[in-house]
Amino acid sequence: MPIISVTTWDGQDDAQCRELMEELTRAVRKVTGAPLDKITVYVQEVPRNRWTEGGALGSDPEFPVLSRRLTE
Repeated sequence: MPIISVTTWDGQDDAQCRELMEELTRAVRKVTGAPLDKITVYVQEVPRNRWTEGGALGSDPEFPVLSRRLTE
């Protein structure tokens, strides 16, 4: 009974999210042989202002640069 959890930023397109869940289900089925009705996939969406990478807040307009800076 595989359970796949995907965590991403909020605001994802429903069609893309559905495609991702379907493809993950197919991949788990292919690899494990688990019955489709026993494979669970769920997506948790986190607001960008509640997510950081490298200490940079996801909602910051400079996030792509700030999240990759090297500081100590």
